Amino acid sequence: MSAAPCVWLHATTPDEAAVVQVLAAQLATARHPPRVHLTGLAGAADPGDQIDVLDALIDAQGIRLMVLVGSVLPVVLIERAKARGLGLMLVNARDPAPRGGWRILPGYTSAILRRFDQIHAHSPATAAAIRKSTREAGRVLETGPLAGFPPVRGCNQQELDALRTAVGARPVWFAHNLPQVEWPAVLRAQAQALRRAHRLLLIVQPRELAAGDALLAEAEAAALTVAQRSHEDEITETTQVYVADTDDDAGLFLRLAPISYLGGSLTEGAGTPPVMTAAALGSALIFGPQAEGAAQAHLDALRSRGAGRLIGSAEELGEAVSHLLVPEVGADLALRAWGLASDGAEATLTVANAICDWLAVTGAAR
Repeated sequence: MSAAPCVWLHATTPDEAAVVQVLAAQLATARHPPRVHLTGLAGAADPGDQIDVLDALIDAQGIRLMVLVGSVLPVVLIERAKARGLGLMLVNARDPAPRGGWRILPGYTSAILRRFDQIHAHSPATAAAIRKSTREAGRVLETGPLAGFPPVRGCNQQELDALRTAVGARPVWFAHNLPQVEWPAVLRAQAQALRRAHRLLLIVQPRELAAGDALLAEAEAAALTVAQRSHEDEITETTQVYVADTDDDAGLFLRLAPISYLGGSLTEGAGTPPVMTAAALGSALIFGPQAEGAAQAHLDALRSRGAGRLIGSAEELGEAVSHLLVPEVGADLALRAWGLASDGAEATLTVANAICDWLAVTGAAR
């Protein structure tokens, strides 16, 4: 049996690294998944511009198609791919131009763009500009921006159904990946929110699963009725706090709870769980002001879309939970967050299908 064809995915700038990884993950779910070689990522060797190195890579991997992700056109890679008879695609393209000063040469960018078998543009305006420049409409597609966040993993459906049955119609909120320093704040918030919603259930996933017994003791000391998952306690009508101290994926509880607090976001340096994973699972998110790097950028994006509730201090958490318990308020935030997290998923699937179709057609023609 012959090896699957190989696709070379190259992030033309560091900003495209996440898009490349999501595209690679999408290709892995294809009915006949190609092999994938990734470059342009942190920790992945840059192919460089040396012809002998590029040829050795193409031969060693058996590459048939090069897919450039982004808008910087690495001319040497493009020309070498054409010289070796590889297919060429440009995806997630916004105002594409060659690296360096080549853009100033009349017609040079258009000539490079005509090397591609397909160009998947980031927007209709980009597609129109490329078509005008190259005078070739058939190869330029208005695919849209590709996803920068991976699809969420599935969960144990039987466990989810069992929890839904146990919870019934009760309102639920989830403290996701909660560090010990924030236990008191979350328990106080539950006590406060219970005054307005007396059937409210809090699910707490402690960051350190071994700390479940200590969390249970602290909740009981706060006069809250507690059940503990690691002890196989049942959720009853009187349970006010459910300690989720097993190795279940957090997605199980994010799917169950319409409101979630991102643990660590009220404490400097504590770190937060992956923001977009929580957003993608339909939970309205509450978070504090403490986040770093990509997490901060994602939280800023949620805020800019009105897709999350920022609180300035622990004292605001209970009020925020009570506010989002209003069905139309929480549902609106959750829908906005889901929209942000799922942006580009359809475009990524379109590109992955185009890659697989190109490999199938060209393979059959050989």
